[in-house]
Amino acid sequence: MELLCLCSRNGSVSSGNLQALRQEAQDVQADDYDDDDHDEVEDGGDVEPAQLDDRVCTRWEDIRRRLQVRATAWQDWPFRLDGAVLTSQFDASNEGHRLYVALLIASSLRLCHRTRSDEVTRAFEEISYHWLRRSLNTLWEVRPFGAHQTLPDAYTGSLRNKLEGLAADICAPLQRSPDAYDPGDSGDGGIDLVAWMRMGDQRGNWPVIFGQCACSPTDWESKQLSVCPSQVEAHLVPQHPGAAYCFVPHDLHESDTTWQRASHVHRTVLIDRARILHLFREVKAWCDLSPWSFVGELFTMQETLAA
Repeated sequence: MELLCLCSRNGSVSSGNLQALRQEAQDVQADDYDDDDHDEVEDGGDVEPAQLDDRVCTRWEDIRRRLQVRATAWQDWPFRLDGAVLTSQFDASNEGHRLYVALLIASSLRLCHRTRSDEVTRAFEEISYHWLRRSLNTLWEVRPFGAHQTLPDAYTGSLRNKLEGLAADICAPLQRSPDAYDPGDSGDGGIDLVAWMRMGDQRGNWPVIFGQCACSPTDWESKQLSVCPSQVEAHLVPQHPGAAYCFVPHDLHESDTTWQRASHVHRTVLIDRARILHLFREVKAWCDLSPWSFVGELFTMQETLAA
């Protein structure tokens, strides 16, 4: 709904627009069937087109309630909800709005063209990196660990090389021999970010953080476990178990006391859209963030449609 609103010609979308989109998609799909299948669709067969989200068109009330939670919870939400109409209030000069839209696009990664998805995931890893760096004091070292990093001070080389560098930095012994790793593996072993507190000596027993960034609407449920001690310690073992942080661009805020999809939240520090926005707003860290061309392109698209 929010993406449709941002891309619409007049900057608004309603339940009526969704009904029209659904009917148009069904009509197009019906043309792809033979006569028998066409009859089944016309008779009410419920075959949803792949390009539409799940059952979004039949769930308007659920969507409206969800949007109402956001409108109530976030004073700087870049939309306005009036009954059955959602209207964009996006202000390009408002850094909070730009961050919100970047997170919105990252949470809708399946809608991005495959040639652009890496650009979006890298942007979300950058946002997560700056969130973690800003949430800690200056005694903490924060470094990117994930594959294909463009951020400064990132671990590079093969997975084995990265683990060796990290093990030396946090005084943690490696668990596996070098030949246990494929020399051509430049992955991250499930770790995107690492942080540790500089204690002024090399005796170990430091506080350590392992972070994972997950854009998929469902993969975060399992990915949050990839930075738990049971997973990390298959590679290296800090003297004190590391804290597991999982960053997601999704809004998992049901209320101030309740998670949405709470049964899927494990024993990790979960940083969702609401928590990301809260920290950047509180510490006024907008200067850390990139302009993200894909956010600007969204509004170029809107201007083109309007013309």
